[in-house]
Amino acid sequence: MLFNSYEFIFLFLPVAIGGYFFFGRQGCRAAGIWLVCASCFFYGWLDVRYLPLLLGSIAFNYLVSGVLLRARDSGRMRLARGAFLSGIIANLGLLGYYKYLDFFLKNLGAVLGTHFHLMALVLPLGISFFTITQVLYLYDCYVGVARDHDIVRYALFVSFFPHLMAGPILYHRQMMHQFADERLCHVRWDDMARGMTTFILGLAKKVLIADSFVGFVNPAFAHPGDLSFLESWLVMLCYLCQIYFDFSGYSDMAVGLARMMGITIPQNFNAPYRAASLITFWQRWHMSLTNALTACVYMPLVRRFRHPGFFATTFAASFTLFLVGVWHGAGWHYVIFAAMNAVGIVLNHAWRQARLPMPRPLGHVLTLLFVIFAMVFFRAGSAGDAVLITSIMVGMHGIALPAALPESLPAVVLAIALILIAWSPTSTQLVRRMTPSWRWFAAAAILFLAAVSQLGSATDFLYFQF
Repeated sequence: MLFNSYEFIFLFLPVAIGGYFFFGRQGCRAAGIWLVCASCFFYGWLDVRYLPLLLGSIAFNYLVSGVLLRARDSGRMRLARGAFLSGIIANLGLLGYYKYLDFFLKNLGAVLGTHFHLMALVLPLGISFFTITQVLYLYDCYVGVARDHDIVRYALFVSFFPHLMAGPILYHRQMMHQFADERLCHVRWDDMARGMTTFILGLAKKVLIADSFVGFVNPAFAHPGDLSFLESWLVMLCYLCQIYFDFSGYSDMAVGLARMMGITIPQNFNAPYRAASLITFWQRWHMSLTNALTACVYMPLVRRFRHPGFFATTFAASFTLFLVGVWHGAGWHYVIFAAMNAVGIVLNHAWRQARLPMPRPLGHVLTLLFVIFAMVFFRAGSAGDAVLITSIMVGMHGIALPAALPESLPAVVLAIALILIAWSPTSTQLVRRMTPSWRWFAAAAILFLAAVSQLGSATDFLYFQF
């Protein structure tokens, strides 16, 4: 049951939101219990095999955080530190088992000249997101920021269905007070209208734009050796549009779903392709992940230095970006993607430190070129495929131009996508500017009907694989 499916839009969503407001008459706790149950049903519908894993993870982290908080309150910091480290190791161990074990065994076997039996594990949906959400909660408990430890609010904080599968990553301080606010359990029509509009914009991004590139991008990456110079660049332009409108579409839908219930969750995108530096790009792309690792990795690393200067901040930034890269998947192409961004961040900081001039148009072009080549490694099926595609892109296999564009190229959609990326206001800006009127309703209804008409050919969201 995906956000872009008939059963979600016309069955699950009305029941989930209607039940939330119905039980909200009894108080926010009853509404919270209903949402926890609805979220578990949503996750179980997608893959019921891993519902016990989600529930077990919630129960384990709730117990560990309880021990940690009680230890802090009583001044037993050694016990608090032990509980914190145990929780971090268990969470990262679970994520590593499902996400990185086969990669580790395969490469260890290559080094030792032997062959290990691979587990061939299926990555549980959403495990990266609900794991890092709980790691952040444990971190905030350890540093004394998190205080709320209600089981219903905690379970809802982790399992809340709008963000469960692909983010955005949430902090307890953003959410817990909202789950306890009695005012949010009652219908607020302005929030409902703006939430529905945001959801519709996200749905249109996904099914009308992102999914249009599937038939061109997937075959190209499946057979990279067949690409020509021009096709390789067109494929990467299409992929950049596909992943942007796919992931930003999901994020808009998540934000819109939450706002229908009066709940605010953070934005994940802010026109990243308009960035004039790599630093700014990562501040605008997958913002919740970047902010989370900045708070929990970058800042603690910088504070480790007695007098943090250029070396300290550059090392911390590059290491953080490397983690962002390898977080996305297990494979040497992800490692190379991570390393490229780490080196890029170092060069970006060095340029700023030297106070060298960089005209904004040139910075914008250089950033986009870097992102395009890095994204080759992000999308390719292997490091070898990525190297092959980049070699084609730089003309090592010839630059002869074809007589005509590929028939499978969605040229019109690509042109529209590039125009929207370059000049359109973000979804947040559009919704903020709107005022309730019949024109607003008519435009939203037309866009919704256009998107719904394409649901039969809808695909999974790209970030589900991470």
